[in-house]
Amino acid sequence: MSELIRQVVNVLMDLIKVRTVALPGENYLEVVTYLDNLMTSYGLGTRIIKVPKSVVKEHYPEFADYPRYILLAELCNVRDKRIHFNAHYDVVPGGSGWLVTEPFKPVLINGRVYGRGASDDKGGVTALVLLAERLSELGEFHGCVEFSFTPDEEIGGESGVGYLINQIRKPDYAIVAEPTGLDTVWIGSMGILQLDVIVRGVSSHASQPWYGTNAFEDGIKVAYALIKELKPKVESRQFMGERATITLGGLARGGVSRNLVPDYFQFSIDRRILPSESIEHALNEIMSGIDNLRNNIKSTVEVHIVNKIEPAISKESTLLTKLMNAVKNVLGMNPKVTISRVPVDTRYLQNMGIDSLTYGPGNVSSAHGPDEYINVSDIVNAVNVYTELIRNIYDK
Repeated sequence: MSELIRQVVNVLMDLIKVRTVALPGENYLEVVTYLDNLMTSYGLGTRIIKVPKSVVKEHYPEFADYPRYILLAELCNVRDKRIHFNAHYDVVPGGSGWLVTEPFKPVLINGRVYGRGASDDKGGVTALVLLAERLSELGEFHGCVEFSFTPDEEIGGESGVGYLINQIRKPDYAIVAEPTGLDTVWIGSMGILQLDVIVRGVSSHASQPWYGTNAFEDGIKVAYALIKELKPKVESRQFMGERATITLGGLARGGVSRNLVPDYFQFSIDRRILPSESIEHALNEIMSGIDNLRNNIKSTVEVHIVNKIEPAISKESTLLTKLMNAVKNVLGMNPKVTISRVPVDTRYLQNMGIDSLTYGPGNVSSAHGPDEYINVSDIVNAVNVYTELIRNIYDK
């Protein structure tokens, strides 16, 4: 095992051992302190930012007593273009079904490190740590490179990159090291619109249903109309090979007894929105479909917005050309350019007008599941691509 591989494995395993599950948000300071010590040892200037409790309380009120921390590190010796690299250190819960090891007891087997967060996103964190060290050892390096290690991506990022973006000087470029795989670049991400549809009727005894209004039956009529009329229209739309989706009934509940006409029924709608669409248009389509049925049912229908995240994309990206050249030069391939099907922290940067892309080691198919892993060689190759990208940016 080479010294570089050994270093990658050691840093990654150290990170995985720290149980930084996004909710509630434990051990965040421990992992930030560890990263701060590493970056400082490489000669980078660092700053630990404590996210105000009020920000955490606004977005995650039940976990406001768990402090959030962001580490900023910088290697900047010229007044020139600034590139920002980001990765998140929070992870999802360990879960069950692990066979190779326990979630927070990492192991190295056949060139893969297994453990929760190995791919999403402590492999990305490790790549940025090694990139910082490499840059610090380049005596001829002239540039301005900034790193951030942030919390809470797994729960929306409002108290991570969403907060950070207003605390730093706006960079010219940004790379977010999510597990895209080294053969793929995400230039944007799909948005989300999540709704609860609440149908209210009138209860009566099941032996005399004519005295009541069946909220369940009316709710089924609403759902069926959306499935029949709207779903095919939505799911025919595509953008860069990805299609829009609408899912009904992920959550559904209503009724309290078999011998009562239900006066309440509720079901959810999850709408995934392409960068070529908008939240407003998606909501209007759903509301129009429901409004068309109101005269055909006796129950009342309410629609509540539970969650909404606009889609995002980098338009006319100069960074994309430079990154694709770097991947080609280092790995000998032309990466696939597409969008993420889920929101990622890159959207905060893109929505600020920053030329931002998502590219990092690991595979999203391994993330969040049992026996999550990353190939150590992917981390090394990511560092090589990032280094080449930086050369492409600063070479005149």
